[in-house]
Amino acid sequence: MEDGFDFEAYLEAGAGKLIGYCAAVVGPTDAEDAAQEAYLRLWRNLDRLPNTAAANAFLYKTAFRICVDLLRARKRFREPERPIQPGDSLSERMTEALIKLSPADRAVVWCRVVEEEDYGEIAAKFGKSEAWARKRYSLARKRLRASLGSAEAYGKEAEENGGL
Repeated sequence: MEDGFDFEAYLEAGAGKLIGYCAAVVGPTDAEDAAQEAYLRLWRNLDRLPNTAAANAFLYKTAFRICVDLLRARKRFREPERPIQPGDSLSERMTEALIKLSPADRAVVWCRVVEEEDYGEIAAKFGKSEAWARKRYSLARKRLRASLGSAEAYGKEAEENGGL
């Protein structure tokens, strides 16, 4: 990593965002643990990363993989948890629709809608192309529409929940 990189400042500046990202993928119970593990792995690999952009990509890809592993373990041991809970400032129908998405789709929707990231930033987090990020978000939106039912119902829900 470049000289003068302040890991503690980097951690403080981005921890809340990473925990929110993890919560969207794996649920609030395991989000902090997943984020901590991702930061630990980042810290262990700092000498291999040339700059902050590479550190960001490494951090979010690692966090996503950790979250997926947690979901697999939960499924294996039958400990279901809803990644997004009722009362999380989303309507019940929107919450149910989001739960039906894959972890990757939830992560992309989180980054695009909640974090208001552009497709380039999303692509970098997943180590994919910008076209992949656009397509993934588009497909996630279609799946949400299908889960919500008619276009009228979707429009009303989307308007209430930030324009998905």
